[in-house]
Amino acid sequence: MAISKEAEALTDKKDDTDWSKVPFWTSQRFLTAIVTFWGFAVLYLQRVNLSIAMVCMIKSPYKGNTTSGNFTYFNETLDNLTLTTTLKPLSYCDSLELKQAAAADDTGEFEWDKELQGLLLGSFFWGYLVLQIPGGILSERYGPRRVVMYTMMPAAVLGLLSPISARASPWLFLVVRVLIGVGESALYPAAQALFARWSPPSERTRLVGVSLSGGQFGNALMFPMGGLLCSSLGWDSVFYVMGAIGFVWCLVWFFLVYDSPSLSRRISPLERGYIQHHVLFRDGVKPPPIPWLAIFKSLPFWSILIGHTCGNYGLYMLLTQIPTYMKEVMKFDLKTNGAFSMLPYLCMWLFISIAGVTADLFITRNIFSRVTTRKIMSSVGLFGPAICMVGLTFMDCTQQVGAVVLLCGTVGLSGVAFAGYMVNHGDIAPQFAGTLFGITNVAATIPGIFAPYIVGAVTKNKTREEWQIAFFIAAAIYVFGGLFYALFAKTSLESWAKPPTPKQADGSESQNMIEMNKGTNSV
Repeated sequence: MAISKEAEALTDKKDDTDWSKVPFWTSQRFLTAIVTFWGFAVLYLQRVNLSIAMVCMIKSPYKGNTTSGNFTYFNETLDNLTLTTTLKPLSYCDSLELKQAAAADDTGEFEWDKELQGLLLGSFFWGYLVLQIPGGILSERYGPRRVVMYTMMPAAVLGLLSPISARASPWLFLVVRVLIGVGESALYPAAQALFARWSPPSERTRLVGVSLSGGQFGNALMFPMGGLLCSSLGWDSVFYVMGAIGFVWCLVWFFLVYDSPSLSRRISPLERGYIQHHVLFRDGVKPPPIPWLAIFKSLPFWSILIGHTCGNYGLYMLLTQIPTYMKEVMKFDLKTNGAFSMLPYLCMWLFISIAGVTADLFITRNIFSRVTTRKIMSSVGLFGPAICMVGLTFMDCTQQVGAVVLLCGTVGLSGVAFAGYMVNHGDIAPQFAGTLFGITNVAATIPGIFAPYIVGAVTKNKTREEWQIAFFIAAAIYVFGGLFYALFAKTSLESWAKPPTPKQADGSESQNMIEMNKGTNSV
């Protein structure tokens, strides 16, 4: 699609152009952010569905002779739970566990031990490693629109097949979860490449923040919805509903999102000129070769990678383990578990949105420099959760409200970092933002593999003392990431990331992408 003469004229204007008439809330760039928001919601709905479904997939432990904590009991009939031996006086927490036992149904189908459960919960992240870097490179070269469509659609179909695979074999189910991870692994780097083309620097934190916050909204939605589906329609309905939502979103994405302003049929010439005046990306310019050695020698890049990885350890640990923690330590039933597990991610969604607006305000009004703003946001998003994690180690089921508040603080404050290291890639190397995010997200996905397994191994007996160890480990990792980022982060354009000049342009690849879009838009 050729750029109109009016848009070209607007693009060529000097910095004294009055861009105040360019809309934001009704703009194509904001619509792109909203559709991407729902994409991340879908990603997390299909990522987290197993965490809540697992609670009702596993057969109840309260059957036959059982020893739990300070008491022993057995169930002589299906209808009555009879206490047979009291080793110590029952505590309040023990009484809550007895209520869980009395209320427990036997609808679970599987007898998977804690290690296997941890393996299944972490298996998504094995596949999630695969397309992080290739997804960024392909998005930069051919455009993020197709990359996302051709990866997220198979993931949605596999989500629909999850119950069949789980009933066939836990190992087949594990393979399906790995493949879903592969399908969803391109969205984050593709989104970075997308907003390198669509977001002026003064709006980047806002637009990227709106988009990324969809993941936490999806988390918040998944817990109560999953609990309701589990208790009313059965655990398999969780996978069927989430897979169907993912399928519908892929169609919406394909028909509403475009690779760049120059390819959009809906954008106004004024908005197209505004975006192209303020971003470095140009259609028709051959992507420069990726400077791999320079990237890995860059200390600012390593600060992003370390901050991202350490922040994700705590997030992924809680993402996969909050329902289990709520059940084993806080003694919440399934429906209450879902409702309270939702609150931390609603807080995170809110904090991401507020942090994005606040960071842009700091920068545009010269309250803080860009680098200081990124460090402030990252410090709040790493040190804050560490403090809340330490507080959680002192909570038991007599302090349910306090535990939920601290969980909200841990997860919610993590969202502030989305205005820090999570958008720092576009500061230091906008031409390679997708690739850089792919690299850091590979490292940041590794905790998603190990965190559930580590927690499962540490909390074999489901005691509060074992969960304390898990929380202390996560807090220490948060602190290390915060210190490293605060010391070494930068926001200035790296020398190896300077964009090619128009004379270096070779439009063959980009022109192919434009022609492909023309053909698709006629469908």
